[in-house]
Amino acid sequence: MKKEILVLMGLFSLLHAQIKFVHRHNPYATHQPVLYTIARNTSGPIIEFGCGDGSTDLLHEICKDNNRILISVDDDLNWLNKFKQRYLGDGYEPDNSGWHKFFFVPGKLSILNDTKAEHWIKFLDDFDLLKSMQFDLCFVDQSPGRARTETIIRLKDSAKYIILHDCDCFLSPDTLGITITPMDYKNYIPGIYDFSRTFKYFKVFFPLKPWPGQSGPPTLLGSNFESDLPDVNYENY
Repeated sequence: MKKEILVLMGLFSLLHAQIKFVHRHNPYATHQPVLYTIARNTSGPIIEFGCGDGSTDLLHEICKDNNRILISVDDDLNWLNKFKQRYLGDGYEPDNSGWHKFFFVPGKLSILNDTKAEHWIKFLDDFDLLKSMQFDLCFVDQSPGRARTETIIRLKDSAKYIILHDCDCFLSPDTLGITITPMDYKNYIPGIYDFSRTFKYFKVFFPLKPWPGQSGPPTLLGSNFESDLPDVNYENY
């Protein structure tokens, strides 16, 4: 038994060596411990909306173990091409036949403040894989914010787990949740939020102190299927 435990610990350490955990100082990666925990404890397809250094490499390394389906979606060709080139022949194939698949969302406006996200809405409604594939994990971190809301609305009753980064930006009567107690960012005191209008079960995770960003930023883990959501100890990553 001791030998088996040591082997498992060695494998765990090896995986940690391959995955760069930067959540302690990078505000764009404070979701990493939650994303890692859920990805490692599920086995079905994963879809991420919005590629990034804090998520795409992490998910790729986890899915690589069993050639698990991983779908990365973005409206920025630069991000897509970066990871396509990195993983060409290592999960990704030019005809998108590999276990790591990439999809481009066309129609992005040139203006910076595209609050309507109409190109994302069209893509979500036309993307057949959302209707034909059951996802164990959906990671939502694209721009603009409206696109994240529209994504979660469409997947919250089919995906087993949904992880939303920057969840403090989705707290108003017309979005996903409400504020019970505001955060105190000067003293690194987390806010208390209620996302029960969107999910039956949810937990909100703030990063370690001192927060890398002014708002944390916090990460939401939600599910309409799994009541026993894990506690994630950020100190372990």
